Amino acid sequence: MERFFAQLYGDTDLTRNPDNGGRLMNNHFSTRSLDEKGEWKDLTKQKNSSGDISPTAAQMPRLLGLALASKTFRNNKEMQEAGKKFTVNGNEVAFGMIGDASTSEGHFWETVNAAGVQQVPMALAVWDDGYGISVPKKYQTTKESISEALKGFVKEKDKPGGILLYSCKGWDYPALIDMFEEGISVCRKDHVPVVFHVAELTQPQGHSTSGSHERYKSQERLAWKKSLIVSVKCANG
Repeated sequence: MERFFAQLYGDTDLTRNPDNGGRLMNNHFSTRSLDEKGEWKDLTKQKNSSGDISPTAAQMPRLLGLALASKTFRNNKEMQEAGKKFTVNGNEVAFGMIGDASTSEGHFWETVNAAGVQQVPMALAVWDDGYGISVPKKYQTTKESISEALKGFVKEKDKPGGILLYSCKGWDYPALIDMFEEGISVCRKDHVPVVFHVAELTQPQGHSTSGSHERYKSQERLAWKKSLIVSVKCANG
């Protein structure tokens, strides 16, 4: 809780705000790659999170670059030897996340296309609650489904390049575990880009405090969300 409020007030003291040192927006987390002397840490000994970026879909090109770095290390033994603080023989996966509405941005499509061409270990999860702030996806996404729209990118046996595409319901926890375990395993082993479409997520409130979600969601949608939350609570005791 102390670290959360240190972020909220932009505290630049790294002992209180190690996530971003007051240099990012609140809840934009990142891990520090340098030690107190300004030297590189051994990044293979820690989980590494690249700092969040505020512009919509701007994280996509960086995600592609991190995945490409892993592939470059795997294919270059000299770089593996020189970069022991950065890689374990190129076995890293660059894992990124994006909201469903942000997939309408050009950065998303350029990144997915480039990842499919270059065959890099990029794992991308698309969180889909059916809305982009207050705009339903029928006004934003072809076929109202990003996984349907991406089917032309899916890897085919006799054709070069492509991605693996998975889809699952956000409330189906066992299926989510199976999907991510399988997808990440293939992504890491074979350096195949993977996209996970996680649909039917619930958003218990509006996108921000400036407006209630009850103003733009149908009564049927609100009732479904309420019944789903109740059923999940019952299932978990």
